[in-house]
Amino acid sequence: MSNIITASKLSCTRSERVLFNNLELVAHSGQCLHVIGANGSGKSSLLRILCGLLTADQGSVAWNDKPIENNINYLEELAYIGHKDALKNELTAVENLLFYQHCDSQPDDDLKDDYLERLGILACADLLAQQLSFGQRRRLAFARLQIKHYPVWILDEPFTGIDHAGRELIEALCLGHCQQGGIIILTNHQSLRESSLQPHLQELML
Repeated sequence: MSNIITASKLSCTRSERVLFNNLELVAHSGQCLHVIGANGSGKSSLLRILCGLLTADQGSVAWNDKPIENNINYLEELAYIGHKDALKNELTAVENLLFYQHCDSQPDDDLKDDYLERLGILACADLLAQQLSFGQRRRLAFARLQIKHYPVWILDEPFTGIDHAGRELIEALCLGHCQQGGIIILTNHQSLRESSLQPHLQELML
């Protein structure tokens, strides 16, 4: 099934400063939309609006031509990773995955080690999340995206704070998602035109 996210005439103001106005956006299945802009231009605010976490001053967002407001189907098909990794510090890496598996009604304990291994952190399985480095926590956050198929990934600076190997792993995960017909909307300080995502890449300048 082909999916589409559209935003029409979006406007957002913060502290009496207009971040963007009359913004138009379209993202199709198999597409990675890279939102580009200077610090403070409203990139994170835009992503939060697309997630339904923030209300735009004006305009609308639709998922398959239906508004996202109170749209349970959209929320169930959306995965959002922001600046914070949403991990529970008092749980181990594997316990964090199990927690999210149960939240998504996907309690397949046999796969948890596979998720960690694919992100190169199987050796950290029994470490508390608070003991992990920033890069390891970032990898663990992305391991959650393997628990179930989310058609839409909205990612705020997914490559920040990780090493080259970690970037390659996350980039490969994103590429596979696009190749399977998923939609990715992300921010990133650096260009992605030379990355493996280039064949699926569209850019939106704020």
